Formats: sequence, C-alpha cells, structure tokens
Amino acid sequence: MHLDECDVAATTPLLREATSAAPLRAARAAVVVNPMKFAHPVGLIRFRARVDQEFRRHGWIPPRWFPTTAAARGHQEAQRAAAAGVDIVLAAGGDGTIRAVAQELMGTGMPLGLLPAGTGNLLARNLGVPHNDAPAAVRIICEGQDRAVDAGWLELDRTGDGLYAERHLFLVMAGTGFDAAMMAGAGQKMKQRLGHAAYLVSGARALGRVMETTTVRVDGRLVLSRPSHGVIVGNCGTLTMGLSLMPEADPGDGMLDGVVLLPRSISAWVRVAWAVGTGNPHSHAAMPRVRGRSIEVRSETPQPVQVDGELLGLAYGLRINVQRAGLIVRCNSVQPHGMADPMVSMHQQTSEPHDRSANEALEGMPAWRGSGGQEARPARYA
Repeated sequence: MHLDECDVAATTPLLREATSAAPLRAARAAVVVNPMKFAHPVGLIRFRARVDQEFRRHGWIPPRWFPTTAAARGHQEAQRAAAAGVDIVLAAGGDGTIRAVAQELMGTGMPLGLLPAGTGNLLARNLGVPHNDAPAAVRIICEGQDRAVDAGWLELDRTGDGLYAERHLFLVMAGTGFDAAMMAGAGQKMKQRLGHAAYLVSGARALGRVMETTTVRVDGRLVLSRPSHGVIVGNCGTLTMGLSLMPEADPGDGMLDGVVLLPRSISAWVRVAWAVGTGNPHSHAAMPRVRGRSIEVRSETPQPVQVDGELLGLAYGLRINVQRAGLIVRCNSVQPHGMADPMVSMHQQTSEPHDRSANEALEGMPAWRGSGGQEARPARYA
C-alpha cells in the first residue's frame, strides 16, 4: 500500500515525534524532457500522465516539468530544475539530453534520474534502467539507490597544432574514426525506420574507410602508433542490443577503457564482431585494448569524433580524462552489471597505483612500424 503525501507524517508515533519540529514533506522530482523524442504532442502528454501517476503511487508529489528548447538543449532547463527545490532531477530523452542535464549536475550532489526515451539510451542500459518503460524507471527513482559514477572529459585539437581548446563531457563512450562515421551514417530518419539495425547498415558502409596512422598514449606513455580505423574510449562498455564492446569497463572504478580498431580484412572484422558479440574481454591483434585515467589519440589527418552518439565534427587529436565519482545517479538497488562498488564516495581519493590490466591486454602484441619507420612495441605502465 502506497501512502498519500498528506498522511506520511502521521503514520507512526515515532514519525510524529521526529517531525514535531520539522514536518516531513513528500519528495518531488523535476523532469527535463526533450519533446522531440515524441512523434506527436499527444505522445508527450501520455508519457507525462504515466510518469505523474507512478510518482503518486509511490507517495511523491507529481514532478515539475521543464521541456527543452533547440537553443538551450537541456542545459538551462537543468539549471532551472536543480534550483526548483526538488530532491532529484530527471532527464527524459536520449543520451544527448542525459548528457546535457548531467553536465549541469556535475559536482553539485544533486542526483540524476533516468527516464529513457531515445533510440540508444546507452547510459540507462549500462546502469540497468529499463528502456522505454516509464513506470519501471520511476520505480527505480523512488525506490533505488544513489551511486557516484565517473564521467569522461574529451578535449579536441581541431587544427593539428597540439592545442586542446574545446571540451566536452561524456558518460558512456567517445570515439574517433570508424565509430563516429558509423554514427554519422545512421541519420534520424534511418533510425526511426530501422531502429538499432540503422547502425548495422551504417557500420557496413563505414567499413570502406581508409585506415589512418594513429598514435595512442595512455597516462602519458606511448602504447601504439600504426594505421587504424579509429579508437573508442569508454566509461561504460555496453552498446545497443546488449553488445559488450568493453566487458571490463566499470563506470565506478575511476578508469577509462579503450579499443583500437586494426582489422585489415573482412575476416578480421568478423573476428572483431565475434569478440564483441561474445563479450570476450581479451585483446587480440585486430582489436587491442587499453586502460588508464588519461587517453590521448592523434591522427595525421582530421577524423570524425563523437561523444555519447553526438557528432562533434573533425579533429586531429583528442585527449580524454576521467573525473572520478563526479556525478550521482539514481540506480536500481540491485547492483548493475559491471559496477564494482554499490556506492563510491564523492570524496574518495584517486591515489591508487595504475591498473595493470592494460599491460596484460597488450602482452603478446606483435611489433609494428611507427610513423618514423622504427620498430616499436606497446609501452608498459610503471
């Protein structure tokens, strides 16, 4: 039986005594919603009615709603929502909306709740929040547990002069090369028509891209310099359709995981697809894995870049750093797959020694020729 908000303070003598000086108030959320994720205004009206009803069932006051605009894209709305005297701010939309709201909540201590309404919703999938099931998502918000999760900050060098003058937040993955080209090829109309299959079609088209010489440094150490199809760096590791690109990625461990795409033939791409489809965590020649707190990727020619599915255009280089426990997210009380700790302190120190799994992942890789013609091998962490 769910209690009405007006009856909460009078349910037991203990509660009456505890609230005699300061009466308990019912909890309330604010929802930053992207109206463009609904094909018709009626769809948004019905969505809001379902959400409001579920909050009432849990004894919460119906939330305040803040629709996004094309100009603010959720940033200003998230600021207004966080200042509205609520207990949690929800993002209702796709990964772009979630990222905009999260950026405004970073470091504030205000929890972020997820109401997935897009095609990908990768953060929700990685944290075990049901996709396109508003009542189930609301139940997690009302009954779940706050968890401190990491965030990634991507800096771009668009000119090739080594200056990283542009900064973007991401919560799931950032990529350059093949990954971003695949995102670019899956337009909104294609995704509406084909759903997740749009990425398969776009990915098949992107296979023909020319490999570009790529240099990868992890925590300041050179680990790779050779032609590649691109690099994907993840705070989380699961893609759409439940595919695990980086099975060991944990959004609560203070580390970034990455893969470098090196296949030179269709058969090599098949081996990569098999490794992803089976969730194989081990490195192999066509897709070596890296791991660290800072990952820098540079190419000889400008490459497309994406963060959490949003295209950022072309850049010669990207530098990615992790911000540990920078964001509080309301998750299911049952531990999501891949998260090592039920709650990471916002003030936890990050002085632990470097994770050595990256050394193990690069062990056994053959030597290659660097851009200057010299033979090189993966560098080990100190």
